[in-house]
Amino acid sequence: MGAPDEMDGIADYHGALLSHVETLYRPGERKLAIELVEALGCSITDTGFKGDGVDTFLAVHPNPNDPDPQSNVFYMSQIRPEQFAVEERLKQFSETEAGFAAQLNAYRDAARTKPFGVPHFALRLQSTDAIRHAEARIRNEASEALRERVHLRVFYPEDADTAVGKVVQGFLYQDVVVSGSFLMGQLIELQAQP
Repeated sequence: MGAPDEMDGIADYHGALLSHVETLYRPGERKLAIELVEALGCSITDTGFKGDGVDTFLAVHPNPNDPDPQSNVFYMSQIRPEQFAVEERLKQFSETEAGFAAQLNAYRDAARTKPFGVPHFALRLQSTDAIRHAEARIRNEASEALRERVHLRVFYPEDADTAVGKVVQGFLYQDVVVSGSFLMGQLIELQAQP
């Protein structure tokens, strides 16, 4: 094995690494979930694995040239009935309990405007241009159904409120695919390093 930039695929790396993140989509939103990750520049393969769910699991590859189904990947599958029942109860509570609704809205606002320290996972893209292309696809090419569910904020090094030196960070807040609660939404960071 050569230097890291000479690897053919992530499977050629022999150190410890993050394998995957599991995300979920709501019933009937598989196509919307696919549209979202394709707008981010990812490719998708169907794993063929169904588990106890309704649909097969989809593997999302940040590097379209390396479709390894087990590493450098996140999965998408339909929410299980057990979690869906909990989500529905929380949604009902948020609609009837004003104090909780205010706290939830404050959290969502922070996730959209001050995302540093809010739970998220990040995709490292090859360049700032790749982030700009993803931003353009989301703003100009995405369906109205998707655009209504996403909010993208890009932090550039010259911005006064940026967090990390020369790193460009785009934070996409959405509730189409989550690795936690749909009610709280999910941040996906798009990151490019110099």
